[in-house]
Amino acid sequence: MAAEWARIAAHVKWFEDPSRYPLRADLILSGRTAIMVGVAVIALGLLYLLRRLVGDPHWPELGFLQKMAIGAPTLLAVQAAINVVHAAVQPTLFVPNMPLPLNGPGLAVAALEVLIAFSFITGIADWVAAIALIGLVLAGFLRFPFFDVLDQLYWIGIGLAILIIGRFAADVTEERPWFNRRGPAWSARAVAALRVIAGLAIVSPALSEKIWDPDLGGAFMADHPHFNFVRSLLGQSWFTDERFVLSAGVVEAMIGVLLISGLLTRVVILFMWVPFNMGVPFLPPQELIGHLPIFGIMYFLLVHSAGIAPGEPLDRPAAPGSPADG
Repeated sequence: MAAEWARIAAHVKWFEDPSRYPLRADLILSGRTAIMVGVAVIALGLLYLLRRLVGDPHWPELGFLQKMAIGAPTLLAVQAAINVVHAAVQPTLFVPNMPLPLNGPGLAVAALEVLIAFSFITGIADWVAAIALIGLVLAGFLRFPFFDVLDQLYWIGIGLAILIIGRFAADVTEERPWFNRRGPAWSARAVAALRVIAGLAIVSPALSEKIWDPDLGGAFMADHPHFNFVRSLLGQSWFTDERFVLSAGVVEAMIGVLLISGLLTRVVILFMWVPFNMGVPFLPPQELIGHLPIFGIMYFLLVHSAGIAPGEPLDRPAAPGSPADG
């Protein structure tokens, strides 16, 4: 069941032609959106109550997370690099649904992706590569559909993290001297920016592939009818493919909203670890490679928490009890 849920929770645009199923603007103000908002509000309320109960915005603070945090910026950079170089040889701009033309400009962008990947792996001029990565995402809005690029917004968060903290940093306290001279909060800001931007990038496909475009999700389900495990494995015939797609979109959007909120980020990451990871052994390589940056972000936020949690002062470098304090 985990494999089926992970597949439909993934990027449907990688398997179906989104141009055949345009986003339905009439569903923006609809019951589908209301369900998504309602679930997100309830989840936020429950997470807020849990936060008040445990009394720690970075709970759980486990000792082994401090050891896991060593080298987390490098892990994030390298996992991102693997995806970028894979996209370059296709050639695409990050993902299959954003193909690059086989001409001078397209091949130039692919070559730039290779250079970014090389820099992130070796650490040579990684700050230049980080700026170039951010520029590629922004340039993508000039060529590709808005939501297709918005789905990849987390690359800007990765770029900011590498730019401010650096690929060689052991943890978020070893930010670049340029930013350290401007105050100790920059590393925390970088983590918080990565968290918020990643949350937006998770909400985007939930809306554009499932909640506001049920036809696209339905086309995927028509090609893979057994993925609706509630019906095929549990025998619940009332749970139609449309309801399954809507449910997947609502859960995905909820996770994104919870990340953006900064409430108990580690709990959110642990919750999303199941649908985003358990199906990996059953998915095609394209899916695993495409989600390596997301997995890197999840690891980074698990060990470093929210960066700056709601209500915290801006002058703190990292979460209490995190590697930054050790």
